[in-house]
Amino acid sequence: MKKLLLQVVLFLCSYFAMGQKTLFTPTEWSNPNNEFYNNVSNTRKYESTNFVVYWGDKVGTNPAAYADAALRFTPKSVADTLEHSFKRYITDLKFINNAPTTNFGKYKIIIMMMNTWNSTDPRLEAFAQASSFSNTIGAMFVHPEATRDGGALSHEFAHTLQMMMGIQENPGNGTAFAGYDWASPFYEGHANFMRAQAYAKWAEIDGTLTRWIQTRHFMWSSNRHHYTNFHLMYYVQEKEGFDFTRRMWAESKNQEHPLETIKRLKGFSQEQLNDYLWGYAQRQPAFDYPIQWNSQINATSNFGKTIRNTHTLIKNNMPRYTSRQYTLLTKVEGTTDQYYTNNDWAPQDYGMNIIPLYPTCTGTQKKVSVKFKGHTEVNPTQAGWRYGFVTTKADGTVSRYSPMYNTDGEASFELNSTTEAGIFLVVFSAPKVHVNYNMDVGYPKQRRYPYELKIANATPEGFQPAADFRKFLKTNGRIHSNGGGWISNTASVAASVYVGPYAIVRRGTISGNARIDGYAMVDGGTISGNAIVRDNACVYNATLSSNAIVEGNAWMEGGSVANTANIKGNAMLFAGNFGGSVVVGGDAEIGSCSTAGVYLQFPYWRNGRAECDGKGASDVSNIDINPAFTNFSAATMAFSTTPTCTAAATLSATNSILDEQVDLSVYPNPTSGNINISFMQTELQKVTISLFDINGRKLNVITNQTYEVGRIDIPYNCSQLVKGVYLLRIQTGNTVVNKTFIKQ
Repeated sequence: MKKLLLQVVLFLCSYFAMGQKTLFTPTEWSNPNNEFYNNVSNTRKYESTNFVVYWGDKVGTNPAAYADAALRFTPKSVADTLEHSFKRYITDLKFINNAPTTNFGKYKIIIMMMNTWNSTDPRLEAFAQASSFSNTIGAMFVHPEATRDGGALSHEFAHTLQMMMGIQENPGNGTAFAGYDWASPFYEGHANFMRAQAYAKWAEIDGTLTRWIQTRHFMWSSNRHHYTNFHLMYYVQEKEGFDFTRRMWAESKNQEHPLETIKRLKGFSQEQLNDYLWGYAQRQPAFDYPIQWNSQINATSNFGKTIRNTHTLIKNNMPRYTSRQYTLLTKVEGTTDQYYTNNDWAPQDYGMNIIPLYPTCTGTQKKVSVKFKGHTEVNPTQAGWRYGFVTTKADGTVSRYSPMYNTDGEASFELNSTTEAGIFLVVFSAPKVHVNYNMDVGYPKQRRYPYELKIANATPEGFQPAADFRKFLKTNGRIHSNGGGWISNTASVAASVYVGPYAIVRRGTISGNARIDGYAMVDGGTISGNAIVRDNACVYNATLSSNAIVEGNAWMEGGSVANTANIKGNAMLFAGNFGGSVVVGGDAEIGSCSTAGVYLQFPYWRNGRAECDGKGASDVSNIDINPAFTNFSAATMAFSTTPTCTAAATLSATNSILDEQVDLSVYPNPTSGNINISFMQTELQKVTISLFDINGRKLNVITNQTYEVGRIDIPYNCSQLVKGVYLLRIQTGNTVVNKTFIKQ
């Protein structure tokens, strides 16, 4: 009996020992040239189930009692916070295999508390980073200040898991999105997406949303918003479940862009990928992402609600960050209702424009109509678009979505003013051929996809009455006598200063012959001399003097502009001082510079630019790969029939998607009796086929049911129809196909 008990005890000890993780000692630490050589001690460590925390000699063996509050921390609290993320990422969501036979299941993640050593080695200083040791186990390098809550720790732990993907789940050359430029921007956005899984309250924060809403028209993987591009992943999670995100990392191939990974895993063509991504883009006006970390839809508590709340906070407390949230079209000269996207606003690859529309029809059913035509000549191989409408309720949540459109043509949608407060046109850049871009190859070297719109029965953002433009900003102020623009009662604006009718001065001191024109916003600072702020530029607490110009979509926080310096394009500048004849534009973000030159990209070795390097407009880095375009004629953009406000006329006869893409046919056509509607169903989903007369009146719903994948043939008896032209609308999900036929 004693022998049996002993065997049981030994077995249990062996079992639990197998389940316990051990400490891994990196080979790097034995290298005298390594920063951690002789700097790691067992007297300065703390272990939890899945982590080991090491710290330096400066804070002693009890860092919780260290005098400097910035370096003071409690090791157990750090480990406990990380264990929370571990439970969510690994136990609940199973992002990495934690079996005892794997590296991740054998060893504890290593946490190095940076800036806690007496050494002056700068390599022992950092705020929050992640990597791995000996290509064996993940590691994090965090300053004590980065451990105060779970925000930075959950983000960096996600990076650690990304490292483990390459070590354990998907090893190999260029796998797990490692080692090539065009996948790098995915790392940060994905880490923030993961953070939301651990802490729903950080599904969005002002630090990321402020940049995202100003750069949505940039390409999705632009380094100008690579921390903020994660809304797409909420959409993917809703459609596919969280495990699809894991598969993206675990099954990615060498040199594959993350969007190409989605395309391959879903079995999509490029056009089908664009249709899929449109679903995410159309959600943006209302941030309609109704899921939680468990991939379940929840109408009252979800990621989208957190985003909307954060957006409201930004509007109320940091409105300077809203200057580029909505696309401002440019009116074609000599027209009243024809518009185009200029070079500052034209969307890049997988970028989008969100355009609020303000209906002019009376009554409760307010129909708006657009004619869309893309400038395919700018980038003929790649050029493609998706577009459609979204209506929202008074609380900012979504009300309805229109069908998706993907060809030049006409489309209409109604705002029901009794239940809906807003209507938006969303245009998404959907390249027909995917292109990879190296990291920080910026504005002049990124393809843009301009287009034109003719808009009936509505005015787009920026063309409503001046008093209504950005009305949420206009409290406690007055109309300026010189120009008719709005100025706050707390701003000091001399009578000699011109403030245009759509311009806004929230704070600041403006004097001399300064001009604030177009849609410009000034929110603090000092502007004097002949300085100009115009177009959609935004200046916050900056100093402008002499003949300085800030224009286009430029955004400036702090710093100064003097002499004839010109800040333009989509430049974003923070606390930099600019003088001389320097020109900063494109999507540049640079530091102070007064050396004559043209700066259109972020300084980066691969694009050939360095800070304030003096290269001029003719330098190869500044040559735009996008040719200029000529606006379409009024005749080209004319509607096929004059749009009306009549509620019944809700559908254009223009195809919204190519018939060939779904192999659609209606035969015989013309017909004197029956027709057969035949098309390919590419996935299991509901199909609605509606019949309209040529005036847009709905006559019948031919079918409204779910069909399996395959060829669908639906007969319809037309004998009761009078002679004339009729329109069939076939809608599957967000995709609509229109087809006309003739009844003889």
